[in-house]
Parts: sequence; structure tokens; C-alpha cells
Amino acid sequence: MKKLLTSMMAVALVLTGCLGGPKNEKQAFIDATVEATCMIFQSENIFDPALEGEAKEIYENYGFDADDDEAMTALTQKYENDEDVQAAITAALEECAGDFLGELENAFDDVEVNLEADTEVEEEAAEEAAEEAADVTKEEVAEDDAEVTEEEAAE
Repeated sequence: MKKLLTSMMAVALVLTGCLGGPKNEKQAFIDATVEATCMIFQSENIFDPALEGEAKEIYENYGFDADDDEAMTALTQKYENDEDVQAAITAALEECAGDFLGELENAFDDVEVNLEADTEVEEEAAEEAAEEAADVTKEEVAEDDAEVTEEEAAE
């Protein structure tokens, strides 16, 4: 039994050494940020308060103390201007958010189509109102002309 346990420990150590061991802080921050953000994008309700707890759990799984707001703020500030971090996060988010953004674009396209239809209806209504106003004006002018003619005849 000791030999089995010893050999399993040796295999575990070799695999850990060969596979690179734990990631560095920068890569862990990128991976945690991408995973947390993708989780939020893929949720049904992005305003669900439970998502904050799930996001914290993701950061904790990558070795960060997500309950320490000051440490998380310092970590974010440390990498917020790092071009490598920004590029890696952006590329990864494009993959996971692609479906979400596609659905969002489709929703906005539908809104634009509805707005265009509403605008056309409003324009038609405005044209009809202008035509009615023009017709009323023509009738008023004709009535005024008839009154003037009657007054002239009476004098």
C-alpha cells in the first residue's frame, strides 16, 4: 500500500512539474476575468445578484481573495493598462460574447425596423393633416371671397 501511495505521489509531482504547475498571476487574472465575464454574458438575467457570488467564486478558484475589495481593486488597477491583458481578455470575450452580441444586434435591428415603420406612419399622418389643413384653408378663402362679393354688391 505504501508503494502504491508513494508511486502515485511521484506521478503527481512529475505531472505537476511537466505541465507547468500553477499559472502566473497575470494569466490567472486574465482567465478569471474571462470566465467570470462569460458566465455573466451567458446568464439569463445579467442583473441577478447571485452572479456576484459566482464571479467571486471564480476568482477564488484562481487563487485570488475575492472578498478583499482593496486587494481586488489593486489587482484590477495593476492590469487595467496592460495591453497584453486587454488584448487577451478582448479576444476571449469576443468568443464567449459573440452569440450574446449577435442576439443583441438582432434585437436592435428589430427595434430599428419598428422605428422606421412608426416613422412612416407618422409621416403619412402628418401629410394627411397638412392636406386637410390645406382643404380647410381653400374653403375658408372661398367663403371669404363670397362674403366680400356680397358686401361689395350691398354697397
